[in-house]
Amino acid sequence: MIRFMLLCLSLFSFAVVADPVEVTVSADFVNLHSGAGRGYPIVQVAIKGERLTLLTRRHDWVQVEFKQQPYWLARADLVQVVTLQQQPFDVSADKMAAYEARTLEAGLQFGDFNGSSMYQLSLAYLFSPYVQTELALSQANGDQADNVSAELSVYLSPWPHWRLSPYFGIGGGVLRTSPRTVLVQTPDRNNSLASAELGLRYYLSRNFIARAGYRRSVIVTDRNDNEEIDTWKLGFSVFF
Repeated sequence: MIRFMLLCLSLFSFAVVADPVEVTVSADFVNLHSGAGRGYPIVQVAIKGERLTLLTRRHDWVQVEFKQQPYWLARADLVQVVTLQQQPFDVSADKMAAYEARTLEAGLQFGDFNGSSMYQLSLAYLFSPYVQTELALSQANGDQADNVSAELSVYLSPWPHWRLSPYFGIGGGVLRTSPRTVLVQTPDRNNSLASAELGLRYYLSRNFIARAGYRRSVIVTDRNDNEEIDTWKLGFSVFF
């Protein structure tokens, strides 16, 4: 599972235009490349008044059809075209729209788990801009014990359209504690977790989101009193 989530972190989004969109070049010309990247050569030029069809988007590039041939247009050059209704493209609004329409997130966070250094891998699915569920795997290494946890949480975002937006959520899972003892062999402990979290998301650019959060967890033990732990974390997510 951890390897799979690391693989997700290495991916960027590939967004598909719901329907092909016809546009007209409004500038003197736009350059069309053979591939999605500055390293690909300019192989065609569309001049003012000529039509392009927007097909798909990959990162900061848009695949277009021009004279029945596929090419790639820099996303920044969308300001040089207009729709058939003479409406210009707002590139910044387009990026925010992609952020608001995201359905999957993969994240990596670091922080403090009750005094121990911690890292966390997460994978989330968004039911809507307001509600998402997230599976998180965490490991914390301390002087006295190592802790590994798996939790499933539900998060609510009251204002998902803000670039900097708060969120809160609740979740539960399991915590495995491995004591670091030398003289006495102490068995590992498995306990249930119940947690509540409050945090902030900030949309950076492209497919990146910065995250910061505080999580309060209750460890359900066999003893009469349960343990409470605090987790502070900071990291980022990529969305798809």
